[in-house]
This record gives sequence, C-alpha cells and structure tokens, in this order.
Amino acid sequence: MEGRPVSPHAVEPIIMDAQGSERPPTRSDYQLYDDQFPVEGSRKYAVADSTNPLRIPHFSVQDVACWVFAGRVSWLRHQLKGKPWKTVKGVTRTTPLLLKGKPLEFRQIIGGRGGERRFTLPDIERLAWALYERHDIDGYDLQRICRILITVADQYKAHRKAGK
Repeated sequence: MEGRPVSPHAVEPIIMDAQGSERPPTRSDYQLYDDQFPVEGSRKYAVADSTNPLRIPHFSVQDVACWVFAGRVSWLRHQLKGKPWKTVKGVTRTTPLLLKGKPLEFRQIIGGRGGERRFTLPDIERLAWALYERHDIDGYDLQRICRILITVADQYKAHRKAGK
C-alpha cells in the first residue's frame, strides 16, 4: 500500500493565510505566508490595489492551470467566474468561488483590459481548497497540488514548520 495517496479527509492545508486561520497549526503543517517572500519591485507587476502587494513568486492563470491543476486554461477561467445556476424564475446567475463561505479575491496587475490576474503560492493553495469545497477537484488532486506547492516553497526556502 506504500505510495498510495491518503484519504482526502486526512489532507490539511499546508499554506495558511497571513491574517490567521481558524484551526490551530499542528506540528506537521507547512505554513507559508505572503510576507515570507520579497515584494515584487518591477513596475511591470504593479498591482491595482497597492495595499495588497504582489509577492515573489507569482504566476499567471495560464501557468497555474497547466502546471498546478494539470488542466486547460479555459477550465480554470470558468471555475474563477463561478458556477452558473438557474433561479426559480429561470434567470441564470453565477455562484462565486467561495472558501469557507467568503469569496476569493486575487491580485490584478495594472494595465491592459482590466489587468491580468496573478497568483502567489498562498493564493493557489486557497484556490485549490475552494475548488475542493465546491467538489470541482477531488481529495487526491488536492493532495497532488499541495505536493507541488511544497516543492516550490522548498525551492524558495520559504516554508517553516510550526514551532520553529
């Protein structure tokens, strides 16, 4: 049975929001915060909301769709727009992408037609958990994505275990 993924219920987030988390960290968690990474200094990557700076590393929708979610860009863009549903009167509305009942927001780069969306490692982790909560990915995909994020965090030497 070695090498077989654990049950999806045994997977816990490895990256936690800098604002805090409702669950206390355990000794085996990885914890990544945006403030562990340097701020992007290039004017090319100036974000629309300067109160929420863009950190390094950061990735485009195309990068995240292909190498993290192993899917098509159109699939991820559809997920980010929200799920369509029909009301009783037949009007189609969309359900936004939610994590623990709150809509996710991502950094937008200034310029172009409304700006380009960029994801930091914590953004990608929260996105994966939101897709898991909405049943758009399963627990095994979530576990694979978390392994990718751990590997990238190791390359940037930005992870730390709780208590260290």
